[in-house]
Amino acid sequence: MLRSVASLVVVLLLAPAAPAQELPPGEGLGEANKERLLLEDMEDLRDWSNGSPVESTISQSSKHVQTGKYSLLFANRVDHTQGETKYPIGWPRINKDLVKAKLSDWSEYDFFECWIYTETNRPTLPNTPLSVSFAHTGQKRSTSAILRELKKDQWVKVLIPVTKLDDPKDVQRIQFNFSESNYQHGDRVDFYISDLVLTRYVQPAVNTFGLDRQVLYSNDRALTAQYSLVGRQGLESLTVELEIGLEPGKGAARASGKPPQRRPGQVAPQAELPLRLTKPLRPGEYWAQLRLRAQDGKVVDQKATTLRVIPGVVEK
Repeated sequence: MLRSVASLVVVLLLAPAAPAQELPPGEGLGEANKERLLLEDMEDLRDWSNGSPVESTISQSSKHVQTGKYSLLFANRVDHTQGETKYPIGWPRINKDLVKAKLSDWSEYDFFECWIYTETNRPTLPNTPLSVSFAHTGQKRSTSAILRELKKDQWVKVLIPVTKLDDPKDVQRIQFNFSESNYQHGDRVDFYISDLVLTRYVQPAVNTFGLDRQVLYSNDRALTAQYSLVGRQGLESLTVELEIGLEPGKGAARASGKPPQRRPGQVAPQAELPLRLTKPLRPGEYWAQLRLRAQDGKVVDQKATTLRVIPGVVEK
């Protein structure tokens, strides 16, 4: 897991209680619903420093580019003899300063994102190919994540929730690094790093949606939806609706409530919405939808899942 001076890559925000399928009409969790703050486009590398010049070089490259004109090439020839005097098997690293450009406060954003393309003369990458860390004010204060998802000869998107950082309001610099102990002497590994940005969801959207149970008895009297939402605008004015039905387009039971309020620094507020079942349900395969409805009656976003109702008696 991601921790201070530790590990993990994050791709999902929160695990849903049950599988759910995203259904339009909203912009939902797509890229079109994100605002971006550019941290680095690799047009100017003056704010970058190389902490391991014996083993590594940094430069602009147009060989592999995700967006813009250039990527940053962090090129490395692993050498188990030429590191620091006390540590010949070293720790190649590069740093991006954020203080000069006044980009240290990330608390109003949801994610740190970047793209990385990896080339190597190895057949495959090691289990721990590269890490990214975020330095905070104070001696040895940082948050680190191992980028295990990197692949040889592929672009991979790195997505880290800002809430995972120890201090999102104070990010002094970004560092990419790896331990040479994870590689063989003589290995070549080059990382092309592109499009460093902060992002945040703008319009409200359903992030996760599930039910506390996927199988009900026909005379059960309660069901609970567990969900989380994203979006920086208008969340508090919405109504959350839960509806289940046996036939397409025909609801058998429904409930509504207000969405959870976002706490400072929170990406995806979580909540529950109970549904009272006032009469027995016919056995069968049911659909369930969670909708976000605006004050004008428009459905802003929705997600769906399924549940099964079986004959039987709930023990009292």
